[in-house]
Amino acid sequence: MTFGTLLATIEDYKLGGISNLKNLSTLLNDTFGDWLASQGISHLMMLGDNTLCLNVRGELKHTTLVNGIKTRSRFLVISLDKVADNPEAITDALKAYTSDGDGAYVWVIPDGYMAALTPAEQEWEEHGGGYFSHESICISNTADRDTCCLLEVLYEDTTLENVSCEFDVPAHRSVHYRLDKLKGENGEPLIAKDAPVSYKITSRDTRVVVQGSRILTSGENSAFASFGTVMAWCPQ
Repeated sequence: MTFGTLLATIEDYKLGGISNLKNLSTLLNDTFGDWLASQGISHLMMLGDNTLCLNVRGELKHTTLVNGIKTRSRFLVISLDKVADNPEAITDALKAYTSDGDGAYVWVIPDGYMAALTPAEQEWEEHGGGYFSHESICISNTADRDTCCLLEVLYEDTTLENVSCEFDVPAHRSVHYRLDKLKGENGEPLIAKDAPVSYKITSRDTRVVVQGSRILTSGENSAFASFGTVMAWCPQ
């Protein structure tokens, strides 16, 4: 897929008698929406018979001089006749924008539960002798800038007070946290064991992708273990 294909399709729709700008915009978004998203574009709109607007998921780093293309804060306007012979000029213009990253700003893992360790497991863990029941989250930041994430722990038991913590995720990096290792201000584990919880992760500055995982050990000498991984849910 290329921007040349997009421009050719616009002309094909016009030749097919589709002249209403709203209908034309809808057809183009339905046809190219997934590919446009991969290019950092959230939406396109025909502003006139020969004018196309692309909404960009990113901020303008610097203005660029490309014939037939006007760059603005989070969108660019294209004169189709001026880029018809060089549609990849649109690709060059998009390089003037930062990336807001993949994923979403808010993620929720509804099912959380960390089983308490047996006395034997606690002793083995203190001496580095095992890999026992715990949960983890990993966050990927594919954007061009750093972000700060807020983790909120929502208990089912109303006698327990919800807790939270913040952590940074650098641009084009990932972070992984064992949730049983998180500490509160008093130095104690942040999240209670044997308590059903939900986790909400909010990124302040960029879109991110979140995944949760859980390992459960049981049986004499922790002979049995199960491992599960689940992609978090995003409301966007």
